[in-house]
Amino acid sequence: MNLGDLPTQWVGTGRIAFVDLTGEPAAGPVPVGYDNLADRCGRIAGWLQRQGYGRAARIGILADNSVDYAACYLGIMQAGMVAVPLNTRQPPSVQADVAADAALALVFHDADHADRLPPGVPTVLMGDSGAAGPMSWRRVLDAPPAGAEPMEPGEVAVQMYTSGSTGRPKGVLLTHGGQLFSIHQYVTGVLPMEPDERLLVSAPMYHKNAGMQLKMALSLGGTVILLRRFEPEAYLRAVAGHGATAVSGVPTMFALMAGRPELVAELDLSGVRRASIGSAPMTQALFDQARRLFPNATVTNGYGTTEVVAVFGGHPQGRPRPDISVGHPLAAVGTRLVDPASGVDAEPDPLTGRRRGELWVSSPGLMSGYHNRAQLTAERVTGGWYHTGDVMEADADGWHFVVGRVDDMFNCGGENVYPGDVEQMLERCPLVHQAGVVAVPDEVKGALPVAFVVAAPGEAPTEDDVKAWALANGPAYQHPRAVWVVDELPLASTAKLDKTALAVEAARRWVPRPA
Repeated sequence: MNLGDLPTQWVGTGRIAFVDLTGEPAAGPVPVGYDNLADRCGRIAGWLQRQGYGRAARIGILADNSVDYAACYLGIMQAGMVAVPLNTRQPPSVQADVAADAALALVFHDADHADRLPPGVPTVLMGDSGAAGPMSWRRVLDAPPAGAEPMEPGEVAVQMYTSGSTGRPKGVLLTHGGQLFSIHQYVTGVLPMEPDERLLVSAPMYHKNAGMQLKMALSLGGTVILLRRFEPEAYLRAVAGHGATAVSGVPTMFALMAGRPELVAELDLSGVRRASIGSAPMTQALFDQARRLFPNATVTNGYGTTEVVAVFGGHPQGRPRPDISVGHPLAAVGTRLVDPASGVDAEPDPLTGRRRGELWVSSPGLMSGYHNRAQLTAERVTGGWYHTGDVMEADADGWHFVVGRVDDMFNCGGENVYPGDVEQMLERCPLVHQAGVVAVPDEVKGALPVAFVVAAPGEAPTEDDVKAWALANGPAYQHPRAVWVVDELPLASTAKLDKTALAVEAARRWVPRPA
């Protein structure tokens, strides 16, 4: 059992593992077969072992997306070592903290990120065909290939660091057995796929979204259409030009693509069969935009955390899935909705039958803990149940819907306000394309919602327009006390909405006024 050995089963089949679009535009698409990928992974594994790095040594990767990145990621695990994908958007000071926490033995990197390398850690520049010293990429790929080390299910395969949006990054320990369980759940229950799948990947490989898409494709013998990074026009042209059958990403990526209607109109996007949106709350308006973007695709609102990625899928009785539901709990995964204050399971509302509470998950795919953070692990995992921090609502049929984050909720005049609820309501406004909601302090109410909105194409909403819509379509306490129309919303390093940046900007702009 070795997670890094996924490509080996397809050697000799003639299948294409990658359509590589990460090079210079003049280079065009470069097909990479499974034979080539498996050989490259084996040589990386063999070189690491011959360098003397021991079992479970932490090996970092600091680079944009590339086939070399994927080969290193898999080859590290094949060697019996632990892959540590590093967030390319983090400053050098954070890279140094992560390197120290993980005790990195080596970092593979690309030329674009040489200025962010942690000090004191040996490095290898991927793709360099120049010098042939002992730590050169040429020497790595000249090494005799090694077979995949047999691993126990509970041994760590990947140490993936959270983005650090709520504090310093945490190293999430993901095991070989847990990840293989999650992949199986994904391709059979979460997002059923076929062996001929062509998945377009542009999210950064240090993020769970791209990492899971990569592993799903390789487990099926499918093809990854790989972009170096996300850019709306390049993404849409890759879908149309390279026969993508499955696309995925965070909501902001789909919002940015929907904001290019002229380009969408000229491209044939009809070959996409599956569009999965996840890693951040989804609104009905954005769901509808995604369905218009990819008219022949089954669009799903996905859910997962770095700590546990496979939780929800289809209904066991085959009932139709409500649009923005994240799904029904998988049979192999335990879920609870718990009152965050009392720790007691939420009771159904007597009128609607719906339950609301923090999602707790028990799963064979759950992380084994946070690296060097035993106390935090004990706080977040009790009795085998992981406290996700996500507030959800479940209807009488078991369909679950994201409400918001426990730590995002604020109290406005005695009422609990979840920014995601307000964003859902604002994005139903025909004048609004995208909305981001944060809180500002208030001496009377405690906190007040304020909103940043991006106008729908061809529209020019005013602050009063948006406020009037909110008051007419939601409870009064939810209406934003200030609305700022902006050209675009800021994105964090994982392409999610950067709520920290919005909160800072809101504090700068906010002028207290009567509620």
